[in-house]
Amino acid sequence: MNNDKKTFFDKISSQKLYRLGFAGLFPNLGLITGGILLFHGFKRKDLKMKIIGLASILFTPLFWFLVENSDLHKKQLTELTEYQLNEVVKDLEFYKSKNGQYPDSLGQLKLQNKFFNDQELFSNEFDFKKSKPARFYYKKLERDYVLKSFGYDLILNTKDDIYPELK
Repeated sequence: MNNDKKTFFDKISSQKLYRLGFAGLFPNLGLITGGILLFHGFKRKDLKMKIIGLASILFTPLFWFLVENSDLHKKQLTELTEYQLNEVVKDLEFYKSKNGQYPDSLGQLKLQNKFFNDQELFSNEFDFKKSKPARFYYKKLERDYVLKSFGYDLILNTKDDIYPELK
């Protein structure tokens, strides 16, 4: 191989590239370093480098799978959803105090609060066949309303549904 055509990584010894595998222990960064190691493992016909590269690449999805299915992650999502629901309750009650009734849809809350964000969070319909199901469900009743969110099972009307809980 001509020295003029060598890339940065071609000039690095295999031993030093193996050390790059430690970066594979950092989620997302491991995808990049693993790709580099895997590529150079094939280029150099180095089985050890291929294995380190592949392991670095596979670590990221494994890490995120474990994180997303942890109890701590579920608890944090539930707490964030409760907080957001509580904020919506404040907007609903303010709307009622100004207009004498609750809004027909959460989108009407934008009229009194320009910072209210109903995009992707709220819907009057729950249709899980759509690519983006609503996270919050709101329905105006005669003198009250129903406001809730599906829980971690992503199914409405189950025991893990989340409701506002003002303290």
